[in-house]
Amino acid sequence: MPRKEQSPIARIALSQFRYSFDDLLKPQAYLNSFSQYIIEIVVEIVMWFGRPKDDYKNFERTARVASYFLEGGTQKKPEAVASNFIVVLDKLIPALNISRMAESKAKQVSEDDPDTRIENYLAYYKVMYEGLLPFICSPIIFAFGVSRKSANRAFIPNAEGKIDLMAIGEMNKLLAYLDNRLAIGLNNHLRNAYSHNSYRILDDAQVKLWDRKWGPEIWHLEQIVSICDQLWINALGIIGGLILYDINNRRTMEDRGWISSIPTPPLRRKEINAAVDSLSNEFGFYMDSLELVPNHISLNLRTKSKGIEQDAKQIMGYKTHTVYLKIPLWYEERKVIDQLVKMLYRLIPYFEDQNEVSFYITSIDNTPLGTLTTDFGTLIGLNLSDTKSDTVESVRHIFKTDTLGDSTTFIEFEGAPRLDRIGPAMSSDEFKNSISKKVR
Repeated sequence: MPRKEQSPIARIALSQFRYSFDDLLKPQAYLNSFSQYIIEIVVEIVMWFGRPKDDYKNFERTARVASYFLEGGTQKKPEAVASNFIVVLDKLIPALNISRMAESKAKQVSEDDPDTRIENYLAYYKVMYEGLLPFICSPIIFAFGVSRKSANRAFIPNAEGKIDLMAIGEMNKLLAYLDNRLAIGLNNHLRNAYSHNSYRILDDAQVKLWDRKWGPEIWHLEQIVSICDQLWINALGIIGGLILYDINNRRTMEDRGWISSIPTPPLRRKEINAAVDSLSNEFGFYMDSLELVPNHISLNLRTKSKGIEQDAKQIMGYKTHTVYLKIPLWYEERKVIDQLVKMLYRLIPYFEDQNEVSFYITSIDNTPLGTLTTDFGTLIGLNLSDTKSDTVESVRHIFKTDTLGDSTTFIEFEGAPRLDRIGPAMSSDEFKNSISKKVR
């Protein structure tokens, strides 16, 4: 089942991402919790009900181009590209969240108030142009410069990790084609007009805009909404390219010691809750509560029971049609201690080594099953070669508290979504009433 508060689209995000980019994944590809979290966010935004199917195609094409530029630079100077990538990694979630909030603010304005909609969409565009694109384009443009052996200083990010987006124009001089996908949706005149207050809102949902050597031009609200959508989808594609790079190169970067460890960007409490909730669901638990205090993490988890092995129904709504998918589901029984040890390893990047962590486990009907208490330093010190059941059993005596015995939980597994049929477009209400149903 989808985890609490998880959308049905986020549920199939990983399958969709693998389907789209399987040919780009290297043998050493490694998906960590951070990359999974970003994939779920990005795919959900791109595929949400009401978006044209072409949005996903454009996202996919841009992700492929961004990945191509990154890998081209990696072949020449892998350590330098990795270093530039790491600089912006911890900026990614905050910048993405700010853009999402600006988008939400713009979309919430009533269509009966075009003046405010124009103001909010111009603000949304500025946030993406100035706060998101300079970070996410930075390692890609740097890698491009490396691959072309260019001495152009425009391809070098500043100390903060940002790149001047005018560098995209410099890239075009070295490309054999003019269609640079990094430039889709970028209009520095529009950004400058709003930033410099060089605009005046007119009647009939229109605005006059001008820049130092541009304009004046009359833009309709629909044009501004359209260019915001273009830039947003393309930004998500650029992020998709960054995630492909992370998945393909993370282990190599760590194994070669270019940096001691690739830190997972610090998450806010809400983001940590979402990440831990997702991990709990993945390893066979419902998360009832998570408490964070200095040097201690306390988790109350309930085990899962075996569900009905069946096909789940997934519906994807587009403006012109509806796609019906089936997702095979099955369950396997696992020991609680084994699952918790695996979960602990996945939690390590989010917390300091000295942090103690306590699990309080109950059954689905709230019957106490036991506790496990340890700290991440102890876990790291074990240096386990694997997390197989026999290996975990041999080290259980090391943990500060372990009263779990042989208690078990059930893990839900999902197969790859398969196409059932394609039908006519549905209304928003029809779609919302259908997305959570199962095929019996």
